[in-house]
Amino acid sequence: MQRKQIGEDARVVHVCYAMTDKQGTYSKYIGASMCSLFDHTETWVTVHLLHDETLTEENRERFVRLVREKGQQIFFYDVSRSCKELLAEAREIFARAVDTEYYTAAALYRLLAPRLLSGEVQRLIYLDADTIVNMDVRKLWETYLDNHPLGAVAERTLMNHYQKQVDKSIDEKLFLFKNSWTDSETCFNSGVLLMDLEKIRAMGDILLPGLRFIAQHEEECRFFDQDILNYFFARDYLHLPWYCNILQHWDRQWGKPEVVEGIYHYMGRSLRLNYEEPRDRIFYEAFAGTPWCDAQFICKSYAVTRDIVLKELKQYLFRQQQAAAAWAQRRRVFVGPQEDEEQLREMFALTPEEPYIRLDEAWRQGLELPYELGTHIYVFFLNDFQKLRQKLEEAGWEEGKDYLDGKALILPHSTKLLDEYRIFLVM
Repeated sequence: MQRKQIGEDARVVHVCYAMTDKQGTYSKYIGASMCSLFDHTETWVTVHLLHDETLTEENRERFVRLVREKGQQIFFYDVSRSCKELLAEAREIFARAVDTEYYTAAALYRLLAPRLLSGEVQRLIYLDADTIVNMDVRKLWETYLDNHPLGAVAERTLMNHYQKQVDKSIDEKLFLFKNSWTDSETCFNSGVLLMDLEKIRAMGDILLPGLRFIAQHEEECRFFDQDILNYFFARDYLHLPWYCNILQHWDRQWGKPEVVEGIYHYMGRSLRLNYEEPRDRIFYEAFAGTPWCDAQFICKSYAVTRDIVLKELKQYLFRQQQAAAAWAQRRRVFVGPQEDEEQLREMFALTPEEPYIRLDEAWRQGLELPYELGTHIYVFFLNDFQKLRQKLEEAGWEEGKDYLDGKALILPHSTKLLDEYRIFLVM
């Protein structure tokens, strides 16, 4: 692809990512996003990467190599070093928003971009690590903000596009909604932002005041970094069109089969290893163009998948052996939904004499099990087996002797056997 030369008709686009990578395996997501950004944008792009001490030298070199291959530019900002005192104060205010298994300081780094980036950078596109740019990002970059400090996609905008309605009965329970900082019409997703850094800098620090706010209302806030941004900007931001932040878990359910021009956001672990699915395909096509996709990755992906399958097969065979030993001494009684009877009889080679008790979810109101435990063993194929087990144990039943979890005796479908998101994440 031939790029435009620097000239009066070209403008440098500034794009920011934020990351932490304790296992060293998360950088490749940003690498894929950056590759898609470069391949679809017909002008110069400068990437600003906000990171911490978890960025390895190997991953740093890969980012540099990718940017050089695409003829672009990158700057690194070690937030853990340059904002050490500020982050320490943030942890004192609300540690859960900074350092927990689900929330990390990286989610808050975007709030520090106005402080960290040079004053010469007056406008900035922020992208979450789990995005793929399937458009020329100049279309977003050149959007007139009309005096707003930032632009974002309202969740209502996406719902209206898919002709779905937000459940206000849930939304209005949230503190932000109850107190009119935002509502179901204005709440926005913070994964893609167009920021006027000059206006935001003029507001002063928003990180610490934002943390104080959510610390006071922790029970009502679900996404700490996003809640802070909505707290400050939901009443004053430009509503961007839906395609600037296409949420995967909605688009897969309600969108069209083919991909469109836009920015795809793979939040909620919606990425899968399915090349036949166009939303997955555009991610892996971008990833294939990065330095992370090499011989080592290919071999490791095979090894990880193989080990997961072998581990599950061993557990499955062990459960089968336990079940066979248990019902060798007693007659089997299968219990499950009526619509599954024919399939289960065939799968487990039940004889016509072996009983099948048809039972729906009404089992929670009581179980009528007519066969004696001394001569029979019950095999349950019911949902929510944990609650069923609790009831049976309270009644004095012994698992493995009086009853079995039948679903554990069925080899999971490949989509459940292999958590595709987790597999790609660990490699």
